[in-house]
Amino acid sequence: MEAPRRITLNDIARACGVSRATVSLVLRGSPLAHVDTRRQVQAEMQRQGYVYNRAAANLRQRVSTAVALVINDLSNPFFAEFAAGVDEELSKKNYVTLLGNSNESSSRQRQVLASLMEHNPAGVILSPAEASDSADIEFVIGRRTPLLVFNRVLVEPDALSFEYDFLGLDNRAGSRVATEHLLSLGHRRIAFYGGHADSSSCRERRLGYLDALKGAGITVDESWMIETAPTRLEAYAHAEALYERDFVPTGAVCYNDVVALGLMQGLTRLGRHPGTDFAAIGFDNIPEAAVGVPPLTTMNADPRARGRQAAELLLQRAANPSLPHRSIVVPVQLTHRDSTPRALVV
Repeated sequence: MEAPRRITLNDIARACGVSRATVSLVLRGSPLAHVDTRRQVQAEMQRQGYVYNRAAANLRQRVSTAVALVINDLSNPFFAEFAAGVDEELSKKNYVTLLGNSNESSSRQRQVLASLMEHNPAGVILSPAEASDSADIEFVIGRRTPLLVFNRVLVEPDALSFEYDFLGLDNRAGSRVATEHLLSLGHRRIAFYGGHADSSSCRERRLGYLDALKGAGITVDESWMIETAPTRLEAYAHAEALYERDFVPTGAVCYNDVVALGLMQGLTRLGRHPGTDFAAIGFDNIPEAAVGVPPLTTMNADPRARGRQAAELLLQRAANPSLPHRSIVVPVQLTHRDSTPRALVV
């Protein structure tokens, strides 16, 4: 069966009795198109089922009004908030967001990026899958496409890797403040719970945790750092790991908020009472943290604001490719809630 012919601007112009240029003005929302003409053209487009080929127009004009956003784990509310912030900022500048999710798979990330690049985006915002390397990303998007990397650094396989802008969180300092908060409440047996040790953000947060304990004169055992996938279900499922060794903690610095919320549910299943006999602190300040049971103390990264910031930085780069490349690290702030009580025993 023969595929139906694609409706063109010429078809719409012919049906309306106007020029192709007039139809183009309507598509661009130009005030030069009379309001009655705009209504007539839009009605004819709807009648004929015309679909604007934005990618082809971008290639003709060598411009794009789309930005590709690829997230490593869209199921995490932190990244959902980040994506919402990106889209908010892009919409202010009349850009649209092309969204993809790698689900922590580098092969899926390549596939998603390759597909989005077919739309000739003005740039790419990437929160990379774990262990992503810059050569791999460069191979897919090339050196000319503006790139902003968020949250995790890319593995650099050699000294010739391409340059990109980076926006991250002060993971080490934030985790140190989180640990110091538990120390100030009398806790001395403090675990670091969740995350993959080979993730750059997890490594940095573990270092901040170690900085604080060493500063307090506490000798740290490797078994105090418990690795899980950074998800609520995995954190919930492995809560018993806190009690499978001689070291029994009274509190935990958690890799992120969803890990902290999952751990608190797992502890409740084990007969513990987070907020009373156990202190848990998260990282991110996702909206759900404020309504956890108990409400979660966390390090506030303001993910929606970070999304707006990422979009702004990328559009600056797209408008001026000769700008010096930037690496911006944003501080995080302690938000104290009920999940971090004083230690009952030392």
